[in-house]
Amino acid sequence: EAPALDAPLIRASIALGAVAPVVVRASAAESFLVGKSLNEETIAEAARLAVQAASPIDDIRSSAEYRRAMVEALTARALRQIAAGETRAGWPEQPVLLWGDTGGVWPVTRRNGKRSEGADANERTALVNGRSVALPGGMTLLDSLRAVGFVGVKEGCAEGECGACTVSLDGMAVMACMVPAERAWGGEILTVEGLAACGQLHPVQQAFIESGGVQCGYCTPGFLVSAAKLLEERPHPDIAAAAEALTGNFCRCTGYHKILEAVVRAGELQAAASA
Repeated sequence: EAPALDAPLIRASIALGAVAPVVVRASAAESFLVGKSLNEETIAEAARLAVQAASPIDDIRSSAEYRRAMVEALTARALRQIAAGETRAGWPEQPVLLWGDTGGVWPVTRRNGKRSEGADANERTALVNGRSVALPGGMTLLDSLRAVGFVGVKEGCAEGECGACTVSLDGMAVMACMVPAERAWGGEILTVEGLAACGQLHPVQQAFIESGGVQCGYCTPGFLVSAAKLLEERPHPDIAAAAEALTGNFCRCTGYHKILEAVVRAGELQAAASA
């Protein structure tokens, strides 16, 4: 049974994702909660009302019935956490973001406040793996990069779900299938082809080889780029940090154990190289 939050609520906001064509607000549940305290009875009714805002579909991931049940269960769980003063329960204090040193803010300014030398948005160029490259527009960054020869960037789902097309754009890991090519004009891009430097494999590349983290290889470029961004944030990642960093990357060969081992090993190799 949930602990009670005695003070009446002044305002309530509940947003639901992945259960409607767009993110929706559970307005009936929100209106019901205003002026009430959070006890078990109130929480149960609010959770029931939240389901009214959902219009899920049946697909390969789950049934509409399951999604409706999860709306009710997760709404109740969140409200119980609020009532107990545990809103951050289960969340890491410092989540892995794969944002490098950007803070997630765009546009990124570098080199004394200027954008990258050799990259010009007006000229429709980007600095790709350290080289100025003209990127065609009117398509995704994934297709644009492949059109100019960076075929290490793979298309898996084209829906931003599998991570096979992950690249670093202005220091942040992005799924290139979800980014307009125009967004990259004037920016800096790192693809899997640019990880190795001066003839030496990047620590994550070496670790994937040593640990057997490569299976069919199709998803590997995305894993490598995500792992490289992780090492920028967490030079000595553990298994938990590795798993968190790679939640956006799918391996359909189900080889996650060796992949996670490889990411931890990459941190060891990087430390040894800098010692």
